[in-house]
Amino acid sequence: MTFNKSFAGAAFATLLGLATLGTTSCSKDFIDLADPTRLPSAEGYTDSLSIVTGVTAAYSSLQDIYGNGSNRGLFVFSELPSDNTFALTSGELLNEFNDFTLSSINPRLQSHWQVTYRAIARCNVILNRAGAVKLTDATRNRFYGEVRFIRALAYFNAVQIWGDVPLVTSEIASIADAYQFGRVPKIQVYAQIEEDLAFAEANLPVTYTGANLGRITKGAAQGLLGKVQLTQKKYGAAAVSLKKVIDANTYTLQANYANIFLTTNEMNSEILAAARYTKGGLGVGSYFSTWFMPVLPAAVALTVNGNVGTGQQYNSVDPDLVAAFTASGASDVRAAASFGASTVANLTQYYTKKYSDVPTSAFDAENDWIILRYADVLLMYAEAVNEQSGPDALALDAVNRVIRRSRNLPVATAAPTVDLPASISQPDLRTRLELERRLELNLEGHRWFDLVRTDRAIPVMNAFFMRTGSASRLEARKLVFPVPIQEIQTNPILKQNEGYL
Repeated sequence: MTFNKSFAGAAFATLLGLATLGTTSCSKDFIDLADPTRLPSAEGYTDSLSIVTGVTAAYSSLQDIYGNGSNRGLFVFSELPSDNTFALTSGELLNEFNDFTLSSINPRLQSHWQVTYRAIARCNVILNRAGAVKLTDATRNRFYGEVRFIRALAYFNAVQIWGDVPLVTSEIASIADAYQFGRVPKIQVYAQIEEDLAFAEANLPVTYTGANLGRITKGAAQGLLGKVQLTQKKYGAAAVSLKKVIDANTYTLQANYANIFLTTNEMNSEILAAARYTKGGLGVGSYFSTWFMPVLPAAVALTVNGNVGTGQQYNSVDPDLVAAFTASGASDVRAAASFGASTVANLTQYYTKKYSDVPTSAFDAENDWIILRYADVLLMYAEAVNEQSGPDALALDAVNRVIRRSRNLPVATAAPTVDLPASISQPDLRTRLELERRLELNLEGHRWFDLVRTDRAIPVMNAFFMRTGSASRLEARKLVFPVPIQEIQTNPILKQNEGYL
């Protein structure tokens, strides 16, 4: 079986939030049973084809995590709490994320917890069973590397959302087993994440082509490892990991910023990893175009980048982000590629244009969700170097490449009018990197996690609330989100985060 975008799920069961896997055949169309009484089949995953099926099912978990019909996606946690965007849709309780009034009964918490541990369980099944299947060592280790990356990514998102979480690295075989997993200190989870990514780096190829395009590569593992290390303030290790990606010359910045997000240019030279979707009535299209595009009267047609369509506009780009782009100057081409404005009944709302597409039908568009791209790597590398001993020439070159591209200038040629000066101080570069990351990566699922990582969430968000006249205030205990109440009620050894009911 070759890898392509038209994958769905496999036969799964959700067991107390920890999903287990039990299917035996290789097929393009899998079935999600979501049956809480179903345990793994001892007969499953006994040959190479079924292992391939399981690995593909693990990839399909990325659709669950980054957004589909069962879960609203990572943007709920990574963008809505930030100063980039705010919720519009009623009935979804998304507003609780942007005004920090979350309670543990919010359904978005439960759905994301569930898909996270379902993804982890799918990976654990492969890691548990592939050792007994006849495969070459290289093939087996490649499969292991792919699912260990996916498991690491799921855990990385989880610790950023909840802090301490259950660490499950083996297959759940019984209901009794599931009750044994309480929350462990996040330092232990990070250690497992780093171990998984080191294995992936050592066993994955540099590139894939053809039907395998989109599989996890060595560079993706190195880039994510660098981000994990940076989040833990392991600046030296992060710089080493990220420099490997840069030195490999496998990835390059797209010359045109807008081209990064075109559905006709997926998995382009800038993208290290993405959650992949495909439209066409296959059940694996992306929801983002419908979720993020404006709601318009039936008689009104909206044209975005040559595409015509309407949407539900779950959220609006915050005017504060629009103002940040305005302050960046009219020459910053990222603004036009990032957001548009829709005015209905004299009310103007901004919307992200990064997920523009004409769906085959509602919730069936082509847009992938980019997990990690080269501009992110360059900016993280500059941050890792700067936090050690201040800027050096390589760190400045990395960030200057991103700045040049934002002005439509050649990224590999010095541009004195926009380049940062060699004399820039450590604090000034820190401030500039915060801004560049906000503008460059807006609405791609990074802003809130960036603010928390750099210890800037409280001052930035409280200043934002003051500017906008909001009564909301951010305090330290709200830097993590509540554990869903259903999980605590089901498994009493799970404890709630401080300050949440």
